[in-house]
Amino acid sequence: EANIKVLRIFPLWSDFQPLRMHRSGCSVEREIRLREEPLPHTKEGRAGIDPVMADRFEVFLNLADKYGLKLIVGLITGWMSGRMYMPEAFAGKNLITDPMVVTWQTRFVRYMVCRFKNHPAIAAWDLGNECNCLQGGLSRDEANVWASHISSAIKIEDTTHPIVSGMHSMLPNGVWTQEDQSEFLDILCTHPYPIFTPHCETDPINEMKTILHSTAETVMYESLGGIPAFIEEAGTLGPMISDERIAGDYVRAALFSAWAHDLKGFLWWCANEQIDLEHTPYDWNAVERELGLFHADKTKKPVLEEM
Repeated sequence: EANIKVLRIFPLWSDFQPLRMHRSGCSVEREIRLREEPLPHTKEGRAGIDPVMADRFEVFLNLADKYGLKLIVGLITGWMSGRMYMPEAFAGKNLITDPMVVTWQTRFVRYMVCRFKNHPAIAAWDLGNECNCLQGGLSRDEANVWASHISSAIKIEDTTHPIVSGMHSMLPNGVWTQEDQSEFLDILCTHPYPIFTPHCETDPINEMKTILHSTAETVMYESLGGIPAFIEEAGTLGPMISDERIAGDYVRAALFSAWAHDLKGFLWWCANEQIDLEHTPYDWNAVERELGLFHADKTKKPVLEEM
């Protein structure tokens, strides 16, 4: 009813691939299992996938298609809103460089893409939600190897749908760069929050610097990467930054700016308020609780009306 066209969705890594490392004496790693059960000799078992979760995902895709929604799927969602969600088997391991971790990530990605690539609700594959937040202390080459590996795993199974980066803010001289990512991906994207961006957190949300921030950063990505870019995740981070009316003013101006510069999309973070969630990180981070386009009672916020 709100005329929303596209959703980003997140098959949470630890739910879909609930692997546990079972150890023998002296904590020697002996066997990876699907929780307590041996990995079955099925497609799901070989990929470490919980078949119940995969079937639920298909139900979700069918519902999206029924209501005319297209989906960007964030494949490796091990980081979300200030909390890590890796499978138990990988606790303490480097989630970007450890060969065992990357092997199972690849199996997960190939299974999901192979099974669902022909579903009409799929619009694009995203490497994952802000995967540059999965691990610190990396070199630029290590980041490149991982991005190349995961994007190649997608392309092995699906050459039709575009691949989106899904990264948190990247810097031209950082570990994860626009130039490097454009080698492996079809579309770059920005997550331009003024409060997290140096030199941009100084002005109110509805003044020029912050209004132009999302457009300026996305145009920079396009120029540095040489491929299209869009605003994949933007928002005001709720009432601790501005009231709902001011947020509506902000998004109206930001949308016109993005349209004037021929950017390819604008997604708000996020769909629904999280105020009824009692688990971490929603009892850690106040800014993650009241971000939705809809109030908890499903009524629309001014931002949604403007969009």
